Amino acid sequence: MSKDSLNRLRQNIEALDRKLLRLLNERASVSLQIGKFKVREGLDIRDPWREQAVFKYLTQYNKGPLKAGEIKEIFEKIVSISRRIQSAASLSGSNHSVESADADTSFAVTGETALYGIIGNPVAHSMSPLMHNTAFRLLDLDAIYLPFEVEDLSGALNGMKALNVKGASVTHPFKRRVLGLIDEIDDTAAKIGAVNTLSFGKDGIQGTNTDWVGAVRCLEVLLPIEGRTFVVIGAGGAARAVVFGITVKGGNVIIVNRSEEKGSALAEEFHCGFALLSEIESVGGDCLVNTTPVGMYPKADEMPVPKGVLGTYKAVADVIYNPLETMLLKEAEAAGCQVASGFHMFVYQGVEQFSTWTGRKAPMKEMEAVVYERLSRK
Repeated sequence: MSKDSLNRLRQNIEALDRKLLRLLNERASVSLQIGKFKVREGLDIRDPWREQAVFKYLTQYNKGPLKAGEIKEIFEKIVSISRRIQSAASLSGSNHSVESADADTSFAVTGETALYGIIGNPVAHSMSPLMHNTAFRLLDLDAIYLPFEVEDLSGALNGMKALNVKGASVTHPFKRRVLGLIDEIDDTAAKIGAVNTLSFGKDGIQGTNTDWVGAVRCLEVLLPIEGRTFVVIGAGGAARAVVFGITVKGGNVIIVNRSEEKGSALAEEFHCGFALLSEIESVGGDCLVNTTPVGMYPKADEMPVPKGVLGTYKAVADVIYNPLETMLLKEAEAAGCQVASGFHMFVYQGVEQFSTWTGRKAPMKEMEAVVYERLSRK
């Protein structure tokens, strides 16, 4: 091939690129209109069934030389950006700036800016700062939410009081440990025996628990709780919230844990059944719920139970939200189970936290959209 021939081919590529650019922007404009319609009608930004339909009809129309997998790879990115545009439309009402919905949460921090945060170890993976800062900006509240990776829990709480922090989320491994270090816990947190939400005031530090609200709302989407049997893996703070929520709603619980001492103690406290994790194959129920960190990013290829047991359940839920679909949920879906990700549990509990701190109705759909958008990039 001569140099002139190569140049002509490159000119053809450039002309095609310009056409693609024009068409992509036209598609983005239509996507923005769809986003505005969804906002007006109160519809969810993400529509997984529609997304799968897009990939299906593109595969049918594809004549090559691109392979079906390559077409899907290209359009997955296009669809992801379209979701981002629609999410931005929901966050701004109708004015879309070309940025991602979560691209810029910066604002002027002053001496009057209210400070919130999350304490845990680790916290680098947490989506709580993204979710709460989005809500603060959307409601035009002078507040900021920061991640605090903590070694010394008592020292951290004293420091937060000294710095006039207004509120904090509590995550692994401190939901139980924090109980003896705060001034007051409400009845719900006392019954659960774990705290995930702190409010700082003149009377000291108050603790409550919103995890159980997220768990119940998520499980009720899968199946009615009353009269059903839930096999809950784990005996930590998250397990306590899940067990409390199920029992309050009239469900039955069997706790399964690697440690007999901790698991049987929790079962006795909530008047539940108990089995060792090694005996999971002999345990049955309607829904399996994982409350352990097994399968969490970056160890996303791990599962808390053998996949062979999943087919005995109608439904499987996981409190983990990063990744969006854990290996447990993938295998459960393949076994014919209905599944629920910890993503929705996470958002629901965060919505309750936000309202507890601010007294304002949380912008749930926008909080959900911005977290989903970030997680879907992984």
